[in-house]
Amino acid sequence: MPQTRTIYDPIKATDLTPLAATINVAGSSTRKKLALLATLIPTATLFLTSCGVGSSQGFADRFITAEKKAWSTGEIEDLKALESNDVTYHLPGMELVGWKAHEDYILQSRPTVSGLKQKWKYLSAEGNHFVLSYDASATVAIKDSKSATAVSSNYLFVFRHHDGKIAEVWTNGSTTNTPLEK
Repeated sequence: MPQTRTIYDPIKATDLTPLAATINVAGSSTRKKLALLATLIPTATLFLTSCGVGSSQGFADRFITAEKKAWSTGEIEDLKALESNDVTYHLPGMELVGWKAHEDYILQSRPTVSGLKQKWKYLSAEGNHFVLSYDASATVAIKDSKSATAVSSNYLFVFRHHDGKIAEVWTNGSTTNTPLEK
């Protein structure tokens, strides 16, 4: 029967004896202290960046702020700065390809939306991907009509970023529409 290994086996099996020998730097030479720093700094950097905490969450927070600003005020410059020109949004039933398509979607939809309440939550990150949950509610006016619909949405967004810009977004979730009486 083949034996399975967890992802942590290589970490548990790492021999730290050579590192321990260099840690006693109190009475050591400057050369040993520099060698220790040269060992610890790259190790700490790799550990922290591989966790996806910090930079991905900060980037996600900037996106959330820019997206809310775009929908509430129509000011899209902060959002544009975070997205690549060829960003693709895979939305249920449609795809928005390119920054211009995303900009048009927001700017053309905004006048029909009132009382928008958005709740974004950072969930996780791995490599160049991060995940957000999204809950929203609003009233949406029906085009060419005097009626409106109460809309409630619950979605999961998965983002892929490249070179400091959002390159691709996948969404999945549900939307509930309730017609409002005149």
